[in-house]
Amino acid sequence: MCDKEFKELVKIAVEKLKDESVLKLLQADASYQKDSKDEGYAEDAFNQLDLTEKQREVCQHLIDCREKQDFEYGTHAYIAGLMDAFHIMAVLFPEKGDTERIRKALSYKSR
Repeated sequence: MCDKEFKELVKIAVEKLKDESVLKLLQADASYQKDSKDEGYAEDAFNQLDLTEKQREVCQHLIDCREKQDFEYGTHAYIAGLMDAFHIMAVLFPEKGDTERIRKALSYKSR
């Protein structure tokens, strides 16, 4: 398996783990739940606006772009957290083995 394939597999695995662990945290976070409800109200208000089809397409494209960007940011933030955890572990427990391949895989950036 080449490095690029390995890195893509790591990213897929991280996204799955992130989805499960972050969801649990968000479900327990009252502030996030309030923000989520507020977003729902805002979306309802947006849908009730009397926009032309073109205006609605432009707004929806903006929303889609932001959602995609937020998703990617979340994935990279989660990977950064894992990298930080590995760095901390390497400092606290240097004798536990070489984590260089893991660090390389997690620091992968799309080209």
